[in-house]
Amino acid sequence: MPKSLGQFVDMLKKAYPEELSVVSREIRPAQFEVTALLENLNTAKQFPAVLFNNTQNVHGKASGISILSNLFATRERCALALDMPVEDCKMPLSLEVARREQLPVEPEIINEQVPVQEVIITGEAIDVAQLPIVRHYEMDLGPVLTMACCMRDPDTGVYDISFVKNFYKNKPDYMGVSIHSPHLERIYRRYEELGRRAPIITILGHHPAFCLGINALTSFERDDYHTIGGFLGERVRLAPSITWGSDFLVPADAEIIIEGEILPGVREVVDPFGEVLRDYQPQCLRQAMQVTAITRRQKAIMQDIFTGHRDLWVFAGLPKEGSVYNTLQSKVGNIVAVHRPNSGASLSCYISIKKVKEGQGKLTGLIALMENWSFQVIVVVDDFVDVYDEEDVLWAILMMTNPKRDVEFLKNVGSTVFATEFSNNKVVIDATRPLDKPFPTKFNIPTEVLEAIRPDEWIDKYEEEK
Repeated sequence: MPKSLGQFVDMLKKAYPEELSVVSREIRPAQFEVTALLENLNTAKQFPAVLFNNTQNVHGKASGISILSNLFATRERCALALDMPVEDCKMPLSLEVARREQLPVEPEIINEQVPVQEVIITGEAIDVAQLPIVRHYEMDLGPVLTMACCMRDPDTGVYDISFVKNFYKNKPDYMGVSIHSPHLERIYRRYEELGRRAPIITILGHHPAFCLGINALTSFERDDYHTIGGFLGERVRLAPSITWGSDFLVPADAEIIIEGEILPGVREVVDPFGEVLRDYQPQCLRQAMQVTAITRRQKAIMQDIFTGHRDLWVFAGLPKEGSVYNTLQSKVGNIVAVHRPNSGASLSCYISIKKVKEGQGKLTGLIALMENWSFQVIVVVDDFVDVYDEEDVLWAILMMTNPKRDVEFLKNVGSTVFATEFSNNKVVIDATRPLDKPFPTKFNIPTEVLEAIRPDEWIDKYEEEK
């Protein structure tokens, strides 16, 4: 069976029920009720994926479509998505992501029995508000779709997929599309140069390995359907779209797809929206999308991302850990671990290296900084520092960083859509142990003794007196 979101949800229900919470009561996504429940769980330090089985659409009527959110809030579930044991959810998971990124798999094309086209809506029947679109935060412009959009380059024919917000605009066949991905921007600008409408699809749910593959930092020339196949561990099944036929192929095993065209030269108001940084992205003008078809499974699960929380931070960060590891290993070597911490809300990255010469820490940080436009702070530490333990990283910064020598401040580097005080400035912190002068060594207990003295074997267990 081809991998799908429904298949993954069924696996969680049967094998890992603690990883999935199910809500059967009717819920109003456009009235903040989905995110209110998720926020209460987050406050209680509980991070299950949540399946809402009884949802209202934007009109306030039963939608017949489930919503799944918070799926990526733990690295353990991401490990399960890549068929790995949950205990391998730290650096082994990052290394597996790095490996799969380098193993593209060519997709296959099917023309019959396409699951995402079991229901086809076109023409006057199109109404985006029939979907259970989530309104996430109090000052949001309105209900927003938070999943991925796919476009095809008109010159090379390669497909690029990036996570893009689609804003419901109180019109049945029209949405605002907030494209800020460099690759998708490049594609739609090319269509505008040609004076043509740009075909675009919104993919509202697929197997989590499919979604993780979208976030890999691959080149513009590489087709994302091929990269995603490497993450899935199987060929992505594609089918001709309803609007453009074989000229634009869509993922056959998705849950819901909105087909449409970006109108050249037309701009639409989008934002504010509660974004990745836990604040509102300022209002701006972005692209406009004319919807041409909506297709879905008969029993569709619409996916939503709980932005500004672990669901987005883990999801967006994990594939980039693998991408950065691959780049640094090829250019520098001696890379031990790469981690994008949740505390940085996508802006920071911690890297540990087996340092062999002075200056290698800062060089590593500078190369990593150029790997992803969203990075604003890079911290490089030694191999004896755990990049997954922020107390350990902070200790390294305080103990081994000479601010005059080891902190590099770069002004006016690239551009950013984030409204932070960092703006388009960057910082690299070399928190590795100096090699060019005497310096204290971090203490340790011999490894063989640590492995021999296991607390569960040595600490007495007391039973209650009867």
